[in-house]
Amino acid sequence: MAEPQAGKAGAANGTVKRKKTIMLQKIELEKAESRELDEICALCTLVKERTPSSGWNEHYPTRAILAADLASQTLYKVVQDGKIVSIMQIRSWAEFMKDEEADDLQDWNPEIINPCALGRFCVSPDCQGQGLGRRVMMAALEKAKSMGYDGARFHTLVSNGIASHLYESMGFRTAGKIAEYGMEFYCHEMKL
Repeated sequence: MAEPQAGKAGAANGTVKRKKTIMLQKIELEKAESRELDEICALCTLVKERTPSSGWNEHYPTRAILAADLASQTLYKVVQDGKIVSIMQIRSWAEFMKDEEADDLQDWNPEIINPCALGRFCVSPDCQGQGLGRRVMMAALEKAKSMGYDGARFHTLVSNGIASHLYESMGFRTAGKIAEYGMEFYCHEMKL
């Protein structure tokens, strides 16, 4: 929708387009429920189609992976206007490493004794560019700390520069790089 903007350069008719702004003061992560699998899969499909930098494709994350996350009660959601707009998995690092193809890094911060793994993090393309990702990540870190974790770790596709920039700006340390599933990933961590 175009709105007149006083004092700002716009289109020839004096208007500029604005993105819809999400008005969420504090993000609350809620556990996602098995009955929401179809909606979560639809969100992931939208991300696959409209956010190619995510690296998500027909092989990841699959319906079976998401169903397993729901069954293990490790998947969280953010709801806006009655619709799931973001998901994030929080589980122990030891559980995460059981599923990984690559060996664990040796360069993690040794002060972090009980880290969680963050994963399957996405924001609806309709809500990107509005600060929601940062607020979801902050809420996930708070949730992880309340669950007894003293650090957070995760992998990000090297080619996903937008996400890596976000994490660096939030104070995450890049501990190294790994190769798995035919791709390269940065390994990020933060002490909580």
